[in-house]
Amino acid sequence: MSTNEPGKQDEALGRLLQEWRANAPLPAQFRQAVWRRVDQAPAPAAPSVWTVITHWVGTALPRPALAASYLAILLTLGVTAGWTRARQETARVKGELGERYLRVLDPYAVPRP
Repeated sequence: MSTNEPGKQDEALGRLLQEWRANAPLPAQFRQAVWRRVDQAPAPAAPSVWTVITHWVGTALPRPALAASYLAILLTLGVTAGWTRARQETARVKGELGERYLRVLDPYAVPRP
């Protein structure tokens, strides 16, 4: 008799597991003790923002198309914010230089509000 045949071992194990029954009695008030431990267990902490972000990055960025689109969006937002800030700064400097030029030409002129 060969015991190396996988099909026969699985059948024999399956029959043995179907016949097996646990007859050991549970300790007194087992169920109440279990529920008391469940009630006393600390509630799981809410995940931190950093944990959520790292999980999102770990699941979203392995997909190249999605990573490229995020990169393009962030790059566009950065360039737009920089361009807007540069325009504001340029307008401020132009106005300031214009006032200085007028003061050089006529030091007693009252600047317009």
